[in-house]
Amino acid sequence: MGFTPQRLRESLSATLQEAGVSPESCCVALSGGLDSTVLVAALAAESARLGFPVRAVHVDHGLHRDSELWSRRSAELAGKLGLSCEIARADARPVAGESPEATAREVRYAALAERLRPGELLLTAHHGDDQLETVLLQWLRGGGLAAVAGMRPLSRFASGWLARPLLGWTRAELREWAGQARLEWLEDPSNADPRFDRNYLRLEVLPALRARWPAAARTVGRVAAQAAEALDLEAEFAAVGLAAVSEGETMLLAGLERHAAARQRLLLRAWLRARGLEPPSAATLESMRRDMLSADPNRIPETRWPGGVVRRYRGRLHAATAVAGAAPWQGGEWFPGRRFDLGPLGCLELAEAAGPGLSRERLRGALTVLPRPDGAVFRPAGSPHRRELRKWLQERGVLPWMRGSLPCVLAEGEIVAIADLACGGRLAAAPGEPSWRIEWHGRPTVTEAEAIAGRRTS
Repeated sequence: MGFTPQRLRESLSATLQEAGVSPESCCVALSGGLDSTVLVAALAAESARLGFPVRAVHVDHGLHRDSELWSRRSAELAGKLGLSCEIARADARPVAGESPEATAREVRYAALAERLRPGELLLTAHHGDDQLETVLLQWLRGGGLAAVAGMRPLSRFASGWLARPLLGWTRAELREWAGQARLEWLEDPSNADPRFDRNYLRLEVLPALRARWPAAARTVGRVAAQAAEALDLEAEFAAVGLAAVSEGETMLLAGLERHAAARQRLLLRAWLRARGLEPPSAATLESMRRDMLSADPNRIPETRWPGGVVRRYRGRLHAATAVAGAAPWQGGEWFPGRRFDLGPLGCLELAEAAGPGLSRERLRGALTVLPRPDGAVFRPAGSPHRRELRKWLQERGVLPWMRGSLPCVLAEGEIVAIADLACGGRLAAAPGEPSWRIEWHGRPTVTEAEAIAGRRTS
């Protein structure tokens, strides 16, 4: 069926109703090109029947000399349609080594996210040919089922939702309606540059593909919808399985071992996403699976990839961002009233308290904060004996990869605190005595007990 504003409204309403989403307003990402011009004009024509008001936002990337013209024309178009149009200016110039396409996309969505109201619906003008290009590009780059699923018609975005109501129509159908409606739009000259992957696919590959398979966009659209449904079912299945093999932040190795390899990979991906980490490539994930299951029981195997790390310890898997456990911070002096920066591990601060902590009366001058010194000893508060710090950390269940970067607080060469875990030495405050309590902001999980209990980073 050809494109009409009424069919657009009916399709969008059906998508929202199926998901149980009832937005109070919607925001259209208006570039000024053909696709977004059709979208905003059709929505304006159906505004009385939509059930929520419509507004527009134009993101000026500042990438070409006519960007001011694009901003002005977008605002004029919205005004003619009786809509408001906010101009969001952003710097999308890529740094050396970055993809111009990816940078522009990230900057654009960040600008839109900042301007989206709570619960508002963001509409973008991606259509069926865009879906075809997206699926082919992601597939050629080695994507799995998620690549085949392409772009979702509706998904969570920022403080609201993101909908792509034009996925059911091709670019040719939108152009045909635009001509009938006598719309005017701008052509982005960068769309003719075949150096960009998507443009090369659109200009050089897809014309031949459509000549052979004219319904390619619709066919891929159906396949993408089926793949998306399979992914949703897979996520539900993984959630049930994950509950049986995880405890707190950790995954139980014994539980993982009970499953076949394919299900193990599924559970590992689900677990990593639940921990806020993007899973690694298929090859790295498989290497992780094998290493975690087959390594000697006395070893602590580790798998790293950009942004994440998984380790095995005492029959459990632990996942964290790649910086956790590293020691990139430098020691130095620390004064009450100031924060001590630990780099990616957060910062320390002294807060006034009474009882456990460092004596406010006996603390004179600066403290020193260092990563764990070699051969250090520590006398915990209430104990008459000094302990080898290495053994004390083991007894307290501090995770092995955190022991070397754990901040130790010293006064005149004596360790008086181990991060926020314990105070001791000559500065340990007596019960009820005014004290300084150490607070660790941005604190990673430090002990095995915290990981099992499901402690989250503050």
